[in-house]
Amino acid sequence: MGVSWGAVVRPKTGQTVSGDTYVVERFEPAGLQVCVIDGLGGGVEAARAADAAADVVRAKPGDDPALLLQRSHTALHGTRGAVMALLTFNLQLRSVTYMGVGNIGAQVYSALPIKPISKNGIIGYKLPHLLKLTYSYNFGDTFVLYSDGISSRLNIDTTISLTLPPQSLAERILALHGKENDDATVVAVRITE
Repeated sequence: MGVSWGAVVRPKTGQTVSGDTYVVERFEPAGLQVCVIDGLGGGVEAARAADAAADVVRAKPGDDPALLLQRSHTALHGTRGAVMALLTFNLQLRSVTYMGVGNIGAQVYSALPIKPISKNGIIGYKLPHLLKLTYSYNFGDTFVLYSDGISSRLNIDTTISLTLPPQSLAERILALHGKENDDATVVAVRITE
């Protein structure tokens, strides 16, 4: 059950701290939790909100994604809040679920119709009715989660080479589509076997 992944986080121009973060955690028996979190605004307070949500996910990555989002929502009361999305892989069953709140982007490179959709809302402020989407995938499929510091033009970019290893792919997406005036995060995950 092979997975290869890469990630990159860049603060907006002029900042030293990013308000974005990510989590990639394996869990037993054959799971992988992938999460991108974007604290609202930028700087230290945005990072505080994002890190609080990341701590919730890292503590129990195998829990149901709805529980992780609800716990994050509680943990972020009193912060600026955040938007976040979770890809939860069952590598034995070759299935993945997606749950997202807010404007975290998801791009999937697959022959299968995998179209993740997030619900509007803000973790820590207004949690929407959560939508869990479940998909099958093929070996070789590549999943990309990204914060809104990456232009939505990524969705129509046909020049992205999927022969790149995931770390190089994440760096290339940031270089091509990253916005200088916002924190930017890209996580790329490829299912290799």
